[in-house]
Amino acid sequence: MSADARTQGPIALACSTICFRNEDLFDALERTKQQGFDAIDLGALQGLCEHVPLFGTPDELKEASRTVVASGLRVLSVNADPGSFNDGTSPFEVLDRIESLAVFCAETSAPLLLLPCGAPERDDIPYRHQLEAVASGINAAAASAARYGVRVAVEAPHHYRLVNTLDRVRELLPLLDPEVGLVYDVSHVRAAGEDAAASYAEFASRVVHVHLRDAETGNIRKVLGSGDVDFEAFHEASQRAGYTGRYVLELETHDSPFATKTEEVADALNRLDHVFRSPAKAMK
Repeated sequence: MSADARTQGPIALACSTICFRNEDLFDALERTKQQGFDAIDLGALQGLCEHVPLFGTPDELKEASRTVVASGLRVLSVNADPGSFNDGTSPFEVLDRIESLAVFCAETSAPLLLLPCGAPERDDIPYRHQLEAVASGINAAAASAARYGVRVAVEAPHHYRLVNTLDRVRELLPLLDPEVGLVYDVSHVRAAGEDAAASYAEFASRVVHVHLRDAETGNIRKVLGSGDVDFEAFHEASQRAGYTGRYVLELETHDSPFATKTEEVADALNRLDHVFRSPAKAMK
């Protein structure tokens, strides 16, 4: 479906630049616009998607922010992995990186900085100690980012990290400052063996951002349509619970049958656009 064909109601779908992670920042933004998107998540994930230079100099970050602003795309969030508070990295180093990212967010008018829910669980430290360290670090990050007008949100559950189940999310949330939002990624919920639609209402009051990707139990990297996420049921559940934000495509597939990422994104958009077409009153 061309961008011109998507004309009935406002577009509720946005695109993560992770979808075009093999392109440089400028080209990824151009590909995103060519698909008809007007809003993005920016990847700042070392080794996966470095569109925001996570360990860059202030000048490199400034150059990236200029490129983003010049694109005219609305930045919904910066999705970053600056290090975790349970992986042995100095928390002061992690917080320094987070402050630099918060400055970048402010320069690109991105309201959200998305952080991970820890590194994978370690065997040498009790789980509860790790969970408390992660929560304490995220709370400190939230206080730091708030000085720049940026809100921190944590992506949980995450299949490959400490908080990898909904039960662990239930343990984490009471430890977090109420201002810390929750990123609800349907693929990570499904990979944990849960139903993304049925589980949404419990966490709705904390959800500030949503990621879309297909999945099945144990596997978050299914090409859209090959997993068993019920996207229509999820959309209905999230709308019923009052979600008014965008739904962000984050296609991190490994065995895509498509020749290019552009083709894969276009196919996903064709499959989901009619489901996630929002009434004009709701979308922000």
